[in-house]
Amino acid sequence: MKKSIMLITVLCFLAISAAEAQVNKGRSLIGVSTSFSYINFGSDLMSLGFSSIKYKANAGTNVDPDVLKVTTLNLLPKFGYFFFNNLALGLNLCIGTSIDKPKSGGKSTMTSFGLGPFVRYYIPGSKVMPFFEVSSLFGSINEKYEEPGYSSSSKSSMSSIGGGAGLALKLGDKVTFDLMAGYNSMSEKAKQNNPNDERTVQGTLGFKFGFVVLLGSN
Repeated sequence: MKKSIMLITVLCFLAISAAEAQVNKGRSLIGVSTSFSYINFGSDLMSLGFSSIKYKANAGTNVDPDVLKVTTLNLLPKFGYFFFNNLALGLNLCIGTSIDKPKSGGKSTMTSFGLGPFVRYYIPGSKVMPFFEVSSLFGSINEKYEEPGYSSSSKSSMSSIGGGAGLALKLGDKVTFDLMAGYNSMSEKAKQNNPNDERTVQGTLGFKFGFVVLLGSN
């Protein structure tokens, strides 16, 4: 935990420039980030992450999960509006897909969709603008499992909340390349055949990266 706090602090304050330029009220932002990962079991919403997974239920059931190798690709578009100088509020969208291959065989394909609000605050800078962001998502996950002679499908509800700090590197007057370190907690619960209200709670410390276009002028 101490290392993660130090990492976020360095990302925020290492590159603050003496000559400051703010993002004025009335501008808009359009952004897209992506994550592609190949790890034992990582968050579908953060890339390059380290995850902890907990299996919960109202009854005293406990089943050891199979070891998975997961290949995940996500697109994370966003749109925001600056209601105040340097402070943007908006919506995040998550469209994702992943392919899981357990050691026991077979193949599981998952598609996810989510929508939720975010708040981002920029610290003014001429070349680099550190920022803080808090966001959440609410949506659904569809899974399909296939092996020779057998197939099944399931639907789950998904919710997540997270936040972090990062750097927006200016690539001209209207475009930035963003790198953010943060923490995300995601809960997944099956919609069918779930009498014990079983859900998976996954916490991830990781990184996201992408591009943002700032519309309007200061």
